[in-house]
Amino acid sequence: MRISHSSYQNYIVKIAKEIEGEKLYSPLLLSNKVLVLPFMEKAKTILVISLNPKCPLLYLTQSDKFFSSFENTFLAKFRKHIGKSLITNLKLKEDDLILTCVIHSIENEDNYKLVVELIPNSPNLIILDENENVVDYYFSSKIHPLIRGEKYILPNNEKLIEGDIRISDEFITKKYEEDLEIRTKEKYADFLKFLNSKIKGTEKKISAINEDVEKAEKNLLYRGIADDILSNETNLKAHKSSVIVDGKTYHIDESKTILENTQNFYKKAKKAKETIERSKLNIENAKNEQAMYQKILDEFIATDEYHKDELVHLYSNSKKKKETKKTVVNRPWKINLNGTIIYFGRNASQNDYLSFVMKLDREFTWMHIKDKSGAHLVIANRKPTENELLTAAEIALICSHSSAGEVSYTKKKNVRRGHVLGEAILKNHTVIKLNSVRKETAELFKTAVRLD
Repeated sequence: MRISHSSYQNYIVKIAKEIEGEKLYSPLLLSNKVLVLPFMEKAKTILVISLNPKCPLLYLTQSDKFFSSFENTFLAKFRKHIGKSLITNLKLKEDDLILTCVIHSIENEDNYKLVVELIPNSPNLIILDENENVVDYYFSSKIHPLIRGEKYILPNNEKLIEGDIRISDEFITKKYEEDLEIRTKEKYADFLKFLNSKIKGTEKKISAINEDVEKAEKNLLYRGIADDILSNETNLKAHKSSVIVDGKTYHIDESKTILENTQNFYKKAKKAKETIERSKLNIENAKNEQAMYQKILDEFIATDEYHKDELVHLYSNSKKKKETKKTVVNRPWKINLNGTIIYFGRNASQNDYLSFVMKLDREFTWMHIKDKSGAHLVIANRKPTENELLTAAEIALICSHSSAGEVSYTKKKNVRRGHVLGEAILKNHTVIKLNSVRKETAELFKTAVRLD
C-alpha cells in the first residue's frame, strides 16, 4: 500500500495551515508504532504519526477517546526534547514521502526538527538539532544507518513511486480506526488470550464430558446382561469364559465365578448411571462458565478503553484475587475541615476517578497546583470560604511536595479529561499564590482517610 504523493502534498498543505503555531501537549504512544501529539487549545484534535510499515502516515484527526500512553525509551527521550512545544513549518519533500517540521520547546526554548520518513516497510521518526545533527531516532536500519551526533542524510530515492491511495476524510477515519485496533491487540493481547483460553477450555471440557457420557451409556447395558445371565444360569459358582443366553454369547472373566462376574456388571452399570447424572451437572456448570467468559468478552469488545481497563483489572488473575484481599486502587482520599469535605487524589488513577467518575456536584470547587503534576482536589462546597480555599490550596502543595507555589481553581464543570490518565484541561480558572503552608494544615493533612 502506497499513498499518492500528489494527493498527500495537498493534504499536508491544508493541515499545515491549521496547526501552524499551535501548542502541543506532551506526546504519547497509541501503540508501539503510533505516536500521538495532542493540541492544548484545539479540543479533541490530535496529530498522529503512524509508523506501521504497511502504510505509514502522518495525519490530523478528531478523537474524544480516552487512552493511556504506552511507554518505551524513545518516548522518554522524545518527551525530554520535545515536551510541551509549538509546531511550525510542516512540509512534505517534493520527490519523496518524507515530512519535516520545526518543534519549538516551550520549556527549554530549544528548536528541534522532526523528520518523518513515511517510506513503506522502512518508516522512521528522527529528531534533529538546529544544525541538523541526529539527536535520536525511533528505528535503526542497515539500509539507512543513523548515528547520534552526526549529520542527517536523506535516504536514497532514485525515482518517486506514485501510489494509488488518495487522501480523503474517509481514508483518514479508516486509518485511525485501524491504528486503534492495533493498539487494542497490543495492549490487551494477554487478557484476550486469557478469555479465549477460558472459552476454549470450557468447550474442551464439555466435549470430554460428552465422551464420558457416551461411554457410560454403553456401560448401562451391563445391567441387562447381568439380569439375563442370572435368570438363565443355575450354577452361579461355576467358572466359565462365556455364557450363552437366548442365542447371545457373553464373554466373562473365567478367573471369577459367574456370580462375581454379574456383580461386576451391576457395578459397571451403577457407575455408568452415576457418571451420566454427574455429567449433567458438570455440563451445566461448564456451559455457565463458558457463557460468563463469553459475556465478559462481548462486553470487553463493545466498551471503550476506560472500561476495558476496569474489566482487565476486575477479571484478570481472578484466582490470585480470591486468595488476597481486594484493594481498590482508584479511590481518592478525604479530609473533614469543620464539616466541609475536601477530596483529593494521590496518583493519576485516583485523580481521574475523583474528577471524571465520582458523582459530585458540578458546581463544587476543583483545584490543582499550577504547571506541575500533583493532586486533583474537590471542595464539597459550591461557595467555599476563604479558609477552605486556602486550606485546599495548601493540601495541593503538600501533595506535590512543595512549600510554596501557585494553585489553580475553578468549578468542577469547567474541567474535562485530557488524553493521558489523570490529565485535566481547564476551561477557565483563578490562581491562588502561596508562600508557605500553615502548621495547622500540615496537621490536618495527617487525618486524611481513604474512601471506601
